[in-house]
Amino acid sequence: MFKRIAIIQVLSSGAFLASFTYIAILGDELGLTRTQIALAASLYSVAQFISSYVFGRIADRFGRRKVLLLGLLVLSFLVFLQGLSSDLFSVIGFRTLAGVGFGMFPAALAAYAFQGNTKMGKFASFGALGWGLSLIAAGPVADTVGVRAVFYMASALVFLSFLTALTLPALKEVRITTPLLPIRMILKNREILLPYIIRHSTASSIWVLWPIFLTRELGLSFFQVGLVQATNAFTQFSAMFIMGDRLSPRKAVGLGFLLTSIAALSFILIRSFPLFLITQIVLGLSWANLYVGSLRSMMAKNRERATAVGLLNSSISLSSLMGPLLALGLIAVLPDISFEGPMYLAAAASMVSFFYYRYWGMDRVPVRDSPD
Repeated sequence: MFKRIAIIQVLSSGAFLASFTYIAILGDELGLTRTQIALAASLYSVAQFISSYVFGRIADRFGRRKVLLLGLLVLSFLVFLQGLSSDLFSVIGFRTLAGVGFGMFPAALAAYAFQGNTKMGKFASFGALGWGLSLIAAGPVADTVGVRAVFYMASALVFLSFLTALTLPALKEVRITTPLLPIRMILKNREILLPYIIRHSTASSIWVLWPIFLTRELGLSFFQVGLVQATNAFTQFSAMFIMGDRLSPRKAVGLGFLLTSIAALSFILIRSFPLFLITQIVLGLSWANLYVGSLRSMMAKNRERATAVGLLNSSISLSSLMGPLLALGLIAVLPDISFEGPMYLAAAASMVSFFYYRYWGMDRVPVRDSPD
């Protein structure tokens, strides 16, 4: 069963990052301003924020496999629509719908995998592998066929993951009803969620214009952009697969915050293409430790596991919403350093997150890497 779960992770995660990376480039080709691209990113994040929690809650209540299948099928269509964008309104509309789709299935998949005794480090690692493989493919596709073809490729990847999910067996699971507004769960997990949001919102202010930074500021080709992203992804895969289930969640999360700060500063200091790949190794290590540590902690502390993962994913989406707003503010106030400003901010915020987590919000709940 793990092989099929890994295939779904590789294909769906690959579709996610290919879509994420090239939507800004498509918008740029259509003549959208940086402000409009940031607006599209914000609305996408709003949709994913709501969808992640709502469908995580639905998965706990009605069945994780059912929600997984529904989410993948719907997403395959919504990803395809992005490639049909022709102006500002279609970019915003189709990207927002994609946000709904990308929020529908990940919590159900993670909870299903955990219920099937899958180690969370290895589970997460195949998502990163999918990022790398898809971006290696997406670069040449964009260069030779055009940016729109990347979205058609991503749609096919999601549909293949749906076909794979059809072969997964139905597991015996306890149906759990959770409150619509999970105040108690949020407070219970605040030592993870608060620093996570601080770190990720500022980091997301970098990613809004990241593809444009790579192509315009650094002068990279689409192929080189793919290599940059793939280096990050393959580093994550290696770190998650080898180290993800060995380091304690406390150490992993703290290390993730520290390495994020170093990575953000390295983007400013290093500008040549070969050396820039080193920054992606640091970045990959930072996210591998932070995400797997947080995922394991949330799974261990909460019986409502799909809801908990949905809440974690919603915090990522909320941060991704705040990121474009921060980027817009920095562009307005400091237009001459619109790329570097978010990088300085992310470096400082990640250090704040580290000190909060290390000295005030340390999670001391033991981790059980198997279902109850």
